[in-house]
Amino acid sequence: MSRPLRLPRPETPIHLYRHILRESSYLPRPARWVIDERIKARFRAGIDSWADDELIARRIRQAHHGLRLIRAANAGDMDRMRRIMYFAIGRRGPRRRELVARLVSFDKPTSTADLERFISKAHAFDEKDRKLDWLDTWDVEKLRVFARSQANAGINSPRASIMAHQTSPEKRIPAENSWGRPLPLKLARSKLLALWRKLAEKIMPPLPVSEWKRLRNIIQGTVQAQWLPPPRRALAKGILEVVPTAKNWDWKAYAVKPVAAVDRQANRRNKLLSGALDDNSPSDPQPTGCHKYKPRSFRRMLAEVWRLSATMKQKPTGKGWDITWGRETMLPASPMERSLEFFKDYPDPEGGNKNRKQPPRRGKHRGAAKRS
Repeated sequence: MSRPLRLPRPETPIHLYRHILRESSYLPRPARWVIDERIKARFRAGIDSWADDELIARRIRQAHHGLRLIRAANAGDMDRMRRIMYFAIGRRGPRRRELVARLVSFDKPTSTADLERFISKAHAFDEKDRKLDWLDTWDVEKLRVFARSQANAGINSPRASIMAHQTSPEKRIPAENSWGRPLPLKLARSKLLALWRKLAEKIMPPLPVSEWKRLRNIIQGTVQAQWLPPPRRALAKGILEVVPTAKNWDWKAYAVKPVAAVDRQANRRNKLLSGALDDNSPSDPQPTGCHKYKPRSFRRMLAEVWRLSATMKQKPTGKGWDITWGRETMLPASPMERSLEFFKDYPDPEGGNKNRKQPPRRGKHRGAAKRS
């Protein structure tokens, strides 16, 4: 990947919007459609508020930050590309919250018995005890089962790890307060809500089965390379290219400001974000942390994200769920053609290679063989 293009800074919102969409088109396909939909939704939602100058200025600054982020990721910044992958596949950001909301929602009744059971639970609630809150709309048993599966799988990145005792928040509510009196119902309910909220913040929600299988096929190499980002088109150049001369050198900035402040955009740490050139160095050194993307590097990055995802579907009996986490089968590498002679007849399914010469025995049997 090359460093970001030094394009003119977009000033109008529509110009900035086109720049972001153009830059997102160079992302890998598993992340491209999610990022594109997010960009379009955010832009269309803010059209009605264009009359507020302060709000527009703040959103333009945020959009410029997002543009620099995507440009640096496409130019070879692995950390920022990983952040985009987490964002697109629902390991962080608004899509993760959408997947968590889908996880905690009640499943639609598929039979008359399920519908009657759901209605009986709704009528069993006594409004005199307390008012309904957001936890009453959550399927806490499904959330508990998935949290236990995540705790057993050891999934803890990029969220905090889940401990086994955290999957049962109701058992962590004390029966008495610090004065030895029974805990008030309202306070106990508030503590229960806080514990469930903390548990939901650590959840890596399940993905749709089709998306999860698509990631698995990419990692295993069973699909074609259409998921890779398209090659970037070369920057168009005119016939008479203007060569910068010494007249364009801003000597006044160096006279009134420190050199580090003037050359901040061109140093090796900020080159991926700004795309600036180091005019003071004859070689223009490469930016720090710049990585040249290859299909293997993208697969390894997607494998890291895939290990943090799972699928969850209800069992055919209707009781319980089947949860499958992304795990790679670690198999030894196959020998090359020139090395196959060393692996002939290995492994022997019958248990032992008869054509192989047995080594001589040692010990007393060896001496007995010599005497005979």
